[in-house]
Amino acid sequence: MDPRLLEEIKRNIASALKEDEAFSDITTTACLEKETGVATLLLKEEGVIAGLPFIPLIVHALDPEITVDLLAKEGAHLKPGPIARIKGSIHSLLGVERTLINFIQHVTSIASNTAKYVQAVQGKCDVLDTRKTMPGYRFLQKYGVQIGGGKNHRFHLADQILIKDNHLACNTIGDAIEKARKKYPDKRVQIEVENLEMFEEALKHKPDAILLDNMSPEEISLAAKKNLEGIYLEASGNIKLQNICSYADTGVNGISIGALTHSVKAVDMSLEIT
Repeated sequence: MDPRLLEEIKRNIASALKEDEAFSDITTTACLEKETGVATLLLKEEGVIAGLPFIPLIVHALDPEITVDLLAKEGAHLKPGPIARIKGSIHSLLGVERTLINFIQHVTSIASNTAKYVQAVQGKCDVLDTRKTMPGYRFLQKYGVQIGGGKNHRFHLADQILIKDNHLACNTIGDAIEKARKKYPDKRVQIEVENLEMFEEALKHKPDAILLDNMSPEEISLAAKKNLEGIYLEASGNIKLQNICSYADTGVNGISIGALTHSVKAVDMSLEIT
């Protein structure tokens, strides 16, 4: 696992367990003796499973004595059924139940959602995520995109340069690109354009990538034909599963979709204890 991802996931887990007071489950303490049990994590609808490597991290953060048996492969497209079996103190199993489900359900939902977009474009272009993520959970959410077959756009503002409309309020396209290259020569430079006129101006200054924002498939097709330099072209803005094919056919290299992370329907999942 990537060291930065591991660091962020551990931080997320610690925060979630503290938030839920997982070490102070008064209902379980009142009602149950200290005995052992078996919990089965169930996927209750078809989806792309993600987050399996996080299960031991989550349960061991509460109780290192719990044993975990993973019953599926990360990234597998599964029908409903068991994906993990967990054994240990019934108090620990009930204490970690909601935190465990929340994590695995969320990252699985993102992977499953992303896989639908990836399948729709049929390899014609990359499916990219955005920075439209829940505060504090970006690494988790972007991991889900990866497992679903998508690719990660920049993780944060220091990752690469993306010149947007607000930056252009005080600069011409050419000035903004040249300033960026001079200040950060080792960083990838991308610029956002909103029409063909802006696109043609950006082409003259040869950025590493151009983001075509809220442009129609017809406009983007024209832009792709003018792209003789082979600059990476990314389409974005109001692109959904229902219309993504028309954008994938334009000749763009990638399509970025905020809905991969910010508008995800939860995959049904539960933890059954015996």
